[in-house]
Amino acid sequence: MITQLTGNGRILLTINEGGEWTDLFYPYPGEFQHLREARIGLFDVADRTFAWLRPGGPFEIAQVPDTSTSVPETVYEGMRLRIRSQEHVHPNHDLIVRVFRVRAEAGRKLRLFAYSSFKIEESLYQETAYVDPEMQSVVHYKRNYYFELFSEPNFARAVCGQHTLYGLRGTYVDAEDGVLEGGTISHGTADSAIQWDLEGAGDTEVTVRFYVAVGRNIEATRRLREYVRSGDPTRFEREASAFWSTWLARHPPQATPGLGEKARRLYQTSVLVLRHVAGENGSIIASPDTRSLVIGGDTYNYCWWRDGGYIAKAMDEAGLYENADRFLRFAAQCQRPDGSFVHRHFPDGTIGSTWHPPPFLQVDQVGTVIAATWHHFKLRADMDVLLTFWPMVKNASEFLLTFRDLLTGLPRPSYDLWEEREGIHTYSTAVVVHALERTARIALELGKDGRRFRETSEAMREAALAHFWDEGRQQFIRSIHPRDERIDASVLLALKLGLLEWSDPRARKSVDGIEARLWNSKIGGVARFEGDTYYGYENPWIICSLWLAEARLMLGERDRCRQILEWVVDHAEPGYLLAEQLDAQSGASRSATPLVWSHSTYVDVLHKYQRSFRGEDLAE
Repeated sequence: MITQLTGNGRILLTINEGGEWTDLFYPYPGEFQHLREARIGLFDVADRTFAWLRPGGPFEIAQVPDTSTSVPETVYEGMRLRIRSQEHVHPNHDLIVRVFRVRAEAGRKLRLFAYSSFKIEESLYQETAYVDPEMQSVVHYKRNYYFELFSEPNFARAVCGQHTLYGLRGTYVDAEDGVLEGGTISHGTADSAIQWDLEGAGDTEVTVRFYVAVGRNIEATRRLREYVRSGDPTRFEREASAFWSTWLARHPPQATPGLGEKARRLYQTSVLVLRHVAGENGSIIASPDTRSLVIGGDTYNYCWWRDGGYIAKAMDEAGLYENADRFLRFAAQCQRPDGSFVHRHFPDGTIGSTWHPPPFLQVDQVGTVIAATWHHFKLRADMDVLLTFWPMVKNASEFLLTFRDLLTGLPRPSYDLWEEREGIHTYSTAVVVHALERTARIALELGKDGRRFRETSEAMREAALAHFWDEGRQQFIRSIHPRDERIDASVLLALKLGLLEWSDPRARKSVDGIEARLWNSKIGGVARFEGDTYYGYENPWIICSLWLAEARLMLGERDRCRQILEWVVDHAEPGYLLAEQLDAQSGASRSATPLVWSHSTYVDVLHKYQRSFRGEDLAE
């Protein structure tokens, strides 16, 4: 499972609980995942013993990222020595710096090994790996993706080989006897191993800097390699650390009454996650987790407009204004001619995979982008934002005006936000109502006639209350056509968007009913809906629990909001990453971890909780 991550908008590197690299995305977070395996091993020359630095071996492993920079760090202790490994992705250059600091008794001879196996462009085959003895580097490439590996000090030996085919496990086997003896070039399922000869220095750490330069051609990686070698080799990790230290200092959480240091750390990590998963082209992936690829043949490495819209709003709240702006520009580029948005996109803007039939639509996603645009403008009141995005907003809103069921006046059937069933849904309708009202506001700011949008919003809101409120059950049903009366946590989000005034008695009855039915009595947290079987039975979701926290805050129950925020903090992973959902019995993280929407919702609700103490307006 991912426990740490770092990136620069082009590279995204993820790390697991053993300190091993798990994913290396380029040229955008989420596209492509080029890494098959990366291992670090250690050989004691005198004892002739070898071990990989991974769980299950002789090392105790702890992860302790620097609280001032959140630079990923893993500490290994065992075999009578201590190794610290830090991972830096440079903010300007497409360069990864992995710094090993080894502390061992003076004079003790050791060999450190790094094994690298790529699946460039997410395919194992047709790769080349070679050692360049003149440049003291190892190059892996396929087509127009190059990964050049070099170090300071230079490595003692490097070899290339193969894996997977012909019964071969991989060139890492060559390291396990302490001596690399393979060839210097390989193709097909190519891999490599690098060796450094070290000598312990007692209380002084011996340092190895392992660099990976990434580029679209060999000239790019060579220029970067030569630039690194032209000056102080420590400057790149120092620059990366200094950048993130300053960045975090400029995005601090405000004082949060009643919440402690863990809540602050979760906020800090959440804002970093928002930053790291955002591509410099504006794409925002739902999660960097790729484990579901083996199970279901697909991942969360896509840009959903629903997730992206809510994440962009949290970015604005946290001061990541430029990242939110890039997302809206990316949305405008991906919008269909009729004003709608398809299910999801790859991070490069191409249409992603889907399980929905044509027109591949979830109508709430269209509305979410509109709402994110208004929120983006609202924070700075920059009229140029509205001018820039008015064509996208207008086209999307014109689509919503036409995408209506003539009989009910509600949106036509589409898939729900959980992406499981087609119908006319309470939440989807609330988003459309909210979006059209926001469009009317934008039109007014620009001096345009927005009456059609406002009038349709008001009429649709009245229709929604007539069709979705069940007077007998005193609850909102989740959908009609087909009618589905199950309690659904998404109604909390519909209330957040203004389907009802919070002073309306139906709002409190809805919130009370959802908490009574969907709150997990064993481990806490709110399930998505009655009978949910995704990754378990009625597992609590982080976002649903935070929706309840916000609803309680809006109803004047700030203490209950605080309790739920504390529950979320307590159920973060040790590295302060938030899963999509938790096992209903054990509380263990399930499905994608981290889920970026979980982090953005935490940021959003924490900001509202803080503002409540200042008496500020909390409405969307």
